[in-house]
Amino acid sequence: MPKFDRWTLLFSVNSFAAAMLALYIGFALGLPRPYWAMTTAYIVSQPLAGAVRSKAVYRLLGTLLGAAAAVAMVPNLVNAPVLLCLAMALWVGGCLTVSLLDRTPRSYILMLAGYTAAIIGFPSVNQPGGIFEVAVSRVIEIGLGILCATLVHSLVFPRPVGTVLRQRLAAWLGEADRWALDVLKGQGADALVRDRRHLAAAASEIHLLAVHLPFDTSRLRETTGAVRAFHDRMLLLIPLLSGLADRMEALKDVSDAVVREALDAVAAWIEAGAPREPGLALVERLDALAGARRDADWSGLLIESLLVRLSEAVRALGEAHALMVRLCDPDAPLSPALEAAAATAGRRKLHADLPLALLSGGAAVIAILLSCAAWIGLGWGDGAAAPVMGAVFCCFFAAMDDPVPAIKNFGLFSLLSLPLAALYMFAVLPAIDGFPLLLAVMAPPLVFLGLYIPNPKTMGAALAVIMGFANAMALQESFSADFASFLNGNLGQFVGLLAAIMVTAGLRSMGADASARRLLGRTWTGLARLARANAAPEPTAFAGVLVDRLGLLTPKLAETGSRGDLVGVDALRDLRVGMNLVAVQAARPDLARASLDAALDGVGERFAALAAGRTPPPDADLLTRLDAALRDVAGATSDAQVQGVTGLVGLRRNLFPDAPAPNLVMEPA
Repeated sequence: MPKFDRWTLLFSVNSFAAAMLALYIGFALGLPRPYWAMTTAYIVSQPLAGAVRSKAVYRLLGTLLGAAAAVAMVPNLVNAPVLLCLAMALWVGGCLTVSLLDRTPRSYILMLAGYTAAIIGFPSVNQPGGIFEVAVSRVIEIGLGILCATLVHSLVFPRPVGTVLRQRLAAWLGEADRWALDVLKGQGADALVRDRRHLAAAASEIHLLAVHLPFDTSRLRETTGAVRAFHDRMLLLIPLLSGLADRMEALKDVSDAVVREALDAVAAWIEAGAPREPGLALVERLDALAGARRDADWSGLLIESLLVRLSEAVRALGEAHALMVRLCDPDAPLSPALEAAAATAGRRKLHADLPLALLSGGAAVIAILLSCAAWIGLGWGDGAAAPVMGAVFCCFFAAMDDPVPAIKNFGLFSLLSLPLAALYMFAVLPAIDGFPLLLAVMAPPLVFLGLYIPNPKTMGAALAVIMGFANAMALQESFSADFASFLNGNLGQFVGLLAAIMVTAGLRSMGADASARRLLGRTWTGLARLARANAAPEPTAFAGVLVDRLGLLTPKLAETGSRGDLVGVDALRDLRVGMNLVAVQAARPDLARASLDAALDGVGERFAALAAGRTPPPDADLLTRLDAALRDVAGATSDAQVQGVTGLVGLRRNLFPDAPAPNLVMEPA
């Protein structure tokens, strides 16, 4: 039994109030389907006020776009049922495909545009001349639900996005501090794994939460740029701290007194709260130490690499702390460099899978066409609900690896809502009269179910029961109860449910292991391209995509356990390899060595083979190429060249962690 706090209770009461307000206004305006407004109010409701407003905007835009599509298609194709079904299915599938390429809440616009066209269009085929009036009515009903939900959740004890986001950001920064201290103090592997999982898992969640920030009413909305700049620093800290842990492991107990003193100074700085001025002094000290340790042997290169990574981590961590001060106090000053970074910081790109999105869109097209075939072939008068629900089910759960269990679960709870709806329709509602009594009898089930919406684990089931309950009763201004119509009207949704399950199970579903291989393949393909590229990408943007994949991949690898070819896969190692490749590619024009080109080609060949499911080239050859490149560049002196050398050291450490130290002495010709 989940625990309910006051915010959960307030959310449920607010959602019920918004739904009843929408229903009452719908009755007063004489709308044909006022219960749509009630259902929409529940769908739009979110625990955070800013999320309600952003979802309201996206839902309204999607509704308008979907209504326009239905108005354009139905009158022109109503005399060609096959073409109309095909056009509607392609519209839904196309909108779903594009929406899946944007994993932020903005994707709601196109997903909703897809199935809204089906909701409006299919039931209107018998009266194509009235499609415009139907579309207008649906937009008004949905818009009314959106407006009521937005007003109630914004005015009655709103819970700002900014408050929750600030707490998450502070916790995220605390995790980064803890990870850095664990690395510097030589904590065990278990602690480091825990730290990195927490930090990576929060990255995508915070990014998605920050999308709602421009719609918030808290003062944190004024610092949207600072939030994005903070997010950038934290994205870079994940590979930096991971690389730092690798160097510490390679060096074991650092015996150099000067370096050990520097490590202790950084740990003391973090424990003191990472103040800005001492942090800048630490960066200068570490850079000077790195410049003084340019020995052309493997131990010297490891120490130099350790100091370079430590300097970068101190800089990123110090800037993150300074930005956190701004987030806690929007009037707090920032350095000119950080002000510029906050002003120019943009939204980061997330992982997108076009082939999988196309497959999901194709599954929706086929499910809708199968539902249409049953509807038309059986001459089923009320069968329009089948393709409508086929579209809805395929769209709702398309982002999951295996949507079938979720679709079945939604269908099961929708089915469970029918006895409750029948009880109300044939026993409760005939015994009451007037809206106050309707309000009183609707409150117990809806307020109870609303308590489960804020919890992601129970949200789907609660919404399924609420939507099934509201749509099955189909509350209108004049009440009528016909059991045959009740059964026939609700049968269609289960035909659509069956079509969605069959097609999705056969075409689209995949297990955690298949999904993990797919993500790994995309990562390895990207690393192969980067190794063979002629220029380096922007580090933060590249890290953003890889960290997002890391957050998606980590729970899948944990679920697969030790099955098959996923044994020993380390997604964080791939992230470190990627960031080292970025550093090497950035310094490549300054280094300009044939041996370096050969080494990068070898890295590209290795990851291209992994991505294609082939056995990689012999490790000995790649190790020889990397060692030859290191011998040629080990004497680099400029800062740009040192970054490249550090990246090359990182590549060797990550690809061959157990290899013996290389001989970097140039052999006489």
